[in-house]
Amino acid sequence: MSRGSRLRAIAVLAANDLRLTVRDRAAFLWMLLLPLALMWMFGAMNRGGPPPKASLAVDDRDGGWLARDLVKELAGERIELTVLAPVRPAAGAARERREPPSRTLVIPAGFTAKVLAGERQTLRLEKASGARQELNLAAEAHVVRAIVRIVGRLAEVGPPPAGDPLAMGHRKAFESLAARAPLVRVAVSTAGAGRAAPRGFAQSVPGTLTMTVLMMTLIYGAVFLTLEKRQGMIRRQAALPLSRRSIFLGKLAGRMLLALAQAVLLLLAGRFLFGLSWGVSPAGLALLLGSYLLAVAAMSTFLGAVLQTPEQASAVGWVSSMVLAALGGCWWPSEVMPRWLWRAAHVLPTPWAMDGFHALISFGRGLDAVLLPATALVGFAALFGFLGSRLLRIE
Repeated sequence: MSRGSRLRAIAVLAANDLRLTVRDRAAFLWMLLLPLALMWMFGAMNRGGPPPKASLAVDDRDGGWLARDLVKELAGERIELTVLAPVRPAAGAARERREPPSRTLVIPAGFTAKVLAGERQTLRLEKASGARQELNLAAEAHVVRAIVRIVGRLAEVGPPPAGDPLAMGHRKAFESLAARAPLVRVAVSTAGAGRAAPRGFAQSVPGTLTMTVLMMTLIYGAVFLTLEKRQGMIRRQAALPLSRRSIFLGKLAGRMLLALAQAVLLLLAGRFLFGLSWGVSPAGLALLLGSYLLAVAAMSTFLGAVLQTPEQASAVGWVSSMVLAALGGCWWPSEVMPRWLWRAAHVLPTPWAMDGFHALISFGRGLDAVLLPATALVGFAALFGFLGSRLLRIE
């Protein structure tokens, strides 16, 4: 048989496997609709965003200039500040019902005069019973920072002079310090190899693609191969002028076509439905995806070769894909996993695929970042392909 005829025969075998999958009406649901639903659900749940702001109400019972300056110091982008106005209902009028604030800072009467006179004052931070503890702590830290700044300026300007009973000069000196540029600034930036864990669709889209392509290829590929063995189709194909190697390559190519069809649909969905950029390196994406599809196809053919019934293939394909997805970082970012577990999981193909996808999508890397993951995936393909070709019974 010529080389061209052998390639055509391999293509026919591969196309037949894809045709069998397309004829299955449930395949459309499992291969496209379910992955899209998972991408949207996990992406929306883990989209992230800025942390919530703590709300703080101020009950200023003093009204002096130092109390007003403290309120100004409390205002900022990191907190939602509300200054409570005193409620003085008219005689006979019904009192307006207000929702009690989650946190209230009470500035006592006489605060300004007593502080300037050197008397210790207590600010009371009242918290509602249902207020969130982490926001309570954030509000406390904000109040403490404002108090420290006020006390620092008071210490710098010193006590008010005895001949200035209204402390007007003292107030002007204090306000000039408030308007002064900070003497020391702290610049915060990411150091070393620190990086944020992928969130939202940057995690859910590649994770779902990696998991569902693996799951569907393992299940459908292994199930159809066990059916062909039980129904004698493999023996009839062996009667054709085809070598054992050509038959195995046809089965491998069929599973790769199945995985490729699903992967391309999910790539397009990720780009146009969820607005996810697949990075700046099309060559890197093609290399990574091709090596992963080859590894998945080889694993599917291996399972179909060693298992005897479709029921076994379905169960083993489902369980193994779930385990590989969990350990491979498909459900959650690998950054949240213990480092020892993350390293140990690289005996599996899925962590290599997710490493490559995140390098392209989340961290803006190029072709060089996927060379190692692609090499590892090709190694998995060679291993399972060798085992599958040895264990597949053609007779």
